[in-house]
Amino acid sequence: MESLSFLNQPLLWGMSLAAIPIIIHLLFRRRFRRVDWAPMHYLKLSIQRNRRRVQIEQLLLLLLRTVLILLFFFFLARPVIHAAGLGKWLGGRGRTSQILIIDDSLSMDYREGGRSAFDRAKELAVTLLDAIGPKDRFTLLVASQPKQPLLREVELANHDEAVQLISRLEPTDTFVAWEPVVQALDELIRSGSYPIRDVTMITDLRRAGWDETISPIGTRWSSQQIEMRIFDAGSDRTSNVALEDLRQIDRLAIMGGATQFEAVVHNAGERELRDADATWTIDGKPTVVRLPTIAAGETVRVPLSATFQEAGAHRVELALPNDELPGDNRRAALCQVRDRVNILLVDGEPSSEPLGGEVDFLALALAIGATDTDAFHVQVVTDSEWSTLPAGQSDLIVLANVGSMTPEQVTRLERQVAGGTGLMIFPGEQIDSSAYAQLMYRDGEGLLPAAPETIADEEFTGLVLESGAPGPLDALKQLSPAVLERIKVRRFLQVRLAEKEHPDVRVLARWNNAEASPAAIEKKFGRGQVVLWTITADKQWSDWPTEPSYVLGMREACAATVRSDQGQRIVTAGDPLRLTLPEGEQLGAVPTTVETPDAEKPQPLRVEGEASKQQTLSYADTRRAGLYKLSWNVIGAGDQTETFAVIPDRRESQLVRIAPDQLRGFWGTFQPQIVSAVSAADAPLAVRGQEVWRTLAISMLGLLVVESCFATWTGRQR
Repeated sequence: MESLSFLNQPLLWGMSLAAIPIIIHLLFRRRFRRVDWAPMHYLKLSIQRNRRRVQIEQLLLLLLRTVLILLFFFFLARPVIHAAGLGKWLGGRGRTSQILIIDDSLSMDYREGGRSAFDRAKELAVTLLDAIGPKDRFTLLVASQPKQPLLREVELANHDEAVQLISRLEPTDTFVAWEPVVQALDELIRSGSYPIRDVTMITDLRRAGWDETISPIGTRWSSQQIEMRIFDAGSDRTSNVALEDLRQIDRLAIMGGATQFEAVVHNAGERELRDADATWTIDGKPTVVRLPTIAAGETVRVPLSATFQEAGAHRVELALPNDELPGDNRRAALCQVRDRVNILLVDGEPSSEPLGGEVDFLALALAIGATDTDAFHVQVVTDSEWSTLPAGQSDLIVLANVGSMTPEQVTRLERQVAGGTGLMIFPGEQIDSSAYAQLMYRDGEGLLPAAPETIADEEFTGLVLESGAPGPLDALKQLSPAVLERIKVRRFLQVRLAEKEHPDVRVLARWNNAEASPAAIEKKFGRGQVVLWTITADKQWSDWPTEPSYVLGMREACAATVRSDQGQRIVTAGDPLRLTLPEGEQLGAVPTTVETPDAEKPQPLRVEGEASKQQTLSYADTRRAGLYKLSWNVIGAGDQTETFAVIPDRRESQLVRIAPDQLRGFWGTFQPQIVSAVSAADAPLAVRGQEVWRTLAISMLGLLVVESCFATWTGRQR
C-alpha cells in the first residue's frame, strides 16, 4: 500500500503553474547592446565583483517563488499519510517488542456502508504487520481477553500465522473497560524482550470505558522507551436503536398463568422509529409485536406477556429490526416457571376454634380460587414446630404474632432471606417490641424495615396506598378508593422509620389517621424481600380480614414477596458463570461441561472447592451472548443441567465518541499518537488524522514572509 495519497488529487495539475516564475525569469533576460562609455569602465569593475552574488540571489528568489506555487497546490490537494506507511516509518527502529491490541467489543460491529469498524480494524491490523521486523518480538491480543494473548513474544518469520489469527477474529458482545486492558498491557511491557516497546491499539474511540484511572500507568510509561499509537477505526455516526433491557416484571411465574415482561428500547437515532415490528419468541415459537412510535432520543417500555404450560426453565427472546449495530437488537431471558409455591405460615397463637388462629384468615385467602389452589402450597405450623423444621424448604415464611425468637433463629432466618426466601411479618399481642428491635432491626442492619415501638389504641378507617415504583400491593390500586376507605382499624403497631432514607426500604401503604402511620413497609434484604405489616393477620386489631379486598391484597402481596428465580440465571457478557452446588452434593466421574453458543462441542467447566465440601462450577469465556447449558453428574442423583442466559452489555450501545484531546488527558504525562483511519473509495484506510495540511499552511506562511523580505533585500540599490 502507498504511504502517501491525496484527497483532492486533480488539484495536483495546478503544480504545473510553478513554471510561470521560470518563464518570466527567462523572458526578462534581454541582451543589451554594448555601448562604450568612458565612465562605465569604472562601473564595470564593480559589477563584475557583484555579478555572481546577484545571480545567486536571483536564483534563490526564483526557487523560493517556484516552491511557493508547488506548495500551494500540494496543500490544496490535501496529502494524507496511509496507515501502512505510518506504521513503517514509526516501526523501523531496530529490534523492538511490538504489541498489537484489537478492540473486539460489541460497538466495533457498528456498520457504515456495509462494513463494520471491526472489518476495518482487521484490515488495518494485517497492513500494520508489514512494520514488524523479522527480529522483533510480536504480541497479539484482543481487548476482551487482554490477559490471554493470541500470540506472545514471537518472531514473525512470515506473517501467515498472524494473518490467519486476525482473519478468524469476530466482534464479541462484551463491554471493554480500558483500565484492566491497560494493566494487562503494562504487564506485557514489563516482560518484553527488548527495552524499546511499541504498542499499537485499534479501537473505535467510543467514550464508554475510558476514564482517568489509566493515568498512573500512563505517567509511568512517559519515562520509559514506550511509543503508542491508537488507531481510530470507528465511525463518527452514533445513530442506533438499542434493546437495552428485557426483564420479567412478575416476581413469580406460575404454570398456566400469564407472566408479564417488559422491554426497554432506546432510539439514539436522528429520526423517529415508526411502524417497526419486533419478534417475540417463546420457547422457539416466534410472534410479531408492533413497537410503539419512538421519537429520536426517546426511551420507551414495551409490555410483553407469555403463558407457560409446563414447569421449569423457559426461554423468551425479543429481537428488534436490524440496524447499524445489530448486536444490541436482541436479548434473551430465562423464566423459571413453578407448578406450586411453598408458603410456610408460622402461627404464634394457634386456636382450635374456626378462624380463631392468627393465620387462619390468611390461609383461607391463599386457598380461594380454584385455578390457583394447587399453585399455593400452604403449610401451617406453630412457632415451636417451626424451630425444628429444616431450612430452605419454603419460598415464603409468614410470622404471625410470634412472641420471641432466639439469636440463632434470627441468624438462620437472615441467611434464608438473603438467599431469596420471602418474609412477611404480622404483629400481635405477644410480640416483644424491644426484643424485635434489638434482634431483627439492629439499627437498620437487620431484617425489619422499621423499628417496632408500642401498640397504639386508635380507631380510624381507611388504607392509603403510596405511589411510586411497582410493589406488592399494586393489585389494590385497581380497586375503587371507597373499598379501602371502609377498612376499620382499632389497634396498630407504631414503628419508627430511620431518619435517613434507606434505598432498600420504602413505605407501601399508610393508615388514614392523623399521623399517617405506616400500614405496610418493604425492605430488600439480599436476594429476598421483607414486608412488615402493622396490624395482625386475624381480625383482632381490624376488620380487614373480613373484607374481600383482604383476599386480593394478601394473595398479591404473597406472590410478590415469595422466593424468585428472576434474574438469577442471567449474566452480562464477559462476566463468568458460577453455580454453587448444595452442601453434601458430590460430583460423579462424568466430566462437567458447558454448551456455548459459538463452540461446536461442549467445553469443560472449572470445578472450585474440595470434593468433601461445597463446590462451585464456573466458566469464564462468556463473550458471546446466548444460552449456556451446564451439565454435571451428582453421585446418587444422576445427571443435572442448568441453563444461563448471557446478554449483551448495555453500555456498548452508548456510541458517543471521545475527542482525541480528551483521550490524551486520561494518560497523564504520557501522550499516545492518535490516528484516525477512515474508509474511503479512492483511498482505503487513509490516515486522515495524519493530514499534513496544517504543517503545509504554516510552511507557506513562513515562506511568504521570507519571500517578501528576500525580494526587498535583493531589490536594494547596490
